[in-house]
Amino acid sequence: MTGPEAPCILGIDFLRNGYFKDPKGFRWAFGIAAVETEGVKQLNTLPGLSENPSAVGLLKVEEQQVPIATSIVHRRQYRTTRDAVIPIHKMIRELETQGVVSKTHSPFNSPIWPVRKPDGEWRLTVDYRALNEVTPPLSADVPDMLELQYELESKAAKWYATIDIANAFFSIPLAAECRPQFAFTWRGVQYTWNRLPQGWKHSPTICHGLIQAALEKGEAPEHLQYIDDIIVWGNTAAEVFEKGKKIIQILLEAGFAIKKSKVKGPAHEIQFLGIKWQDGRRQIPTEVINKITAMSPPTNKKETQAFLGAIGFWRMHIPEYSQIVSPLYLVTRKKNDFHWGPEQQQALPRSSRRSLMQ
Repeated sequence: MTGPEAPCILGIDFLRNGYFKDPKGFRWAFGIAAVETEGVKQLNTLPGLSENPSAVGLLKVEEQQVPIATSIVHRRQYRTTRDAVIPIHKMIRELETQGVVSKTHSPFNSPIWPVRKPDGEWRLTVDYRALNEVTPPLSADVPDMLELQYELESKAAKWYATIDIANAFFSIPLAAECRPQFAFTWRGVQYTWNRLPQGWKHSPTICHGLIQAALEKGEAPEHLQYIDDIIVWGNTAAEVFEKGKKIIQILLEAGFAIKKSKVKGPAHEIQFLGIKWQDGRRQIPTEVINKITAMSPPTNKKETQAFLGAIGFWRMHIPEYSQIVSPLYLVTRKKNDFHWGPEQQQALPRSSRRSLMQ
């Protein structure tokens, strides 16, 4: 039994993994980046930041009671690629040493779904789609990204800094009775997560809420937060440095780990949630425009869906977006055969570069 090909999940791939590779081989960079200003003291020089690429904290809160599935889900492990076997084994051993996972015996089981990162390393993810279907809902949710962007745009700031918490999900302890549903099996041994796992439907919401609570408790200065990504702003580099320093201190005291490489600024220009910010204005990064406009026409429905996923992330920047891409959605419908005609060709960014540049 082999694992399914990962579907193109609109937006999520960009934000969670830092990169997205479309079916044509184009590599899309997202996450946090900054153009640093020479002579300005940088937040990544603060003490307490980690240089360990696998840094994991432990939030100082009670073990979390999370929704439990309404029925048992048991899915067999997919056959994994040979290249992934040794890295997965190494990651599981490391996570077990850190207390993030532990051996278990559970009627639940979900398959490991390893994902190769752009740097050649592997990410240990679990396919919880079946479990998600039988998991009760939560009333809370993460903020709307568009609303966050409007709010940040209204600040018209001159300086920015961003902070990305290291392995934030793995820093959140789970109550013992909630853990069996997250079980997975590797080389005949069953494990489960003692911390909040990746791939589960409520992990982003729970993580966002706990980080928000920690920042509120510590009386953090004005900021915006999207799950484990945080941005501060101001009119001077010194102002932004002090704000960022205070937030980093709060997060470290709460038990989170922060890697030096994931702290950027103060800077005049910065990327936050994949968007470039400068002088209070948001822009599509030039490299994204170039890659979108250079994409070849899709040759099937899956490639069309991947393209829509790539450009859909930027729809708020494209006037009359729905009208422009409507011919593309027509060819992705199940009832329609794939046919790439003049209408579809005109909808490609290559023929609407002006819209992307506006």
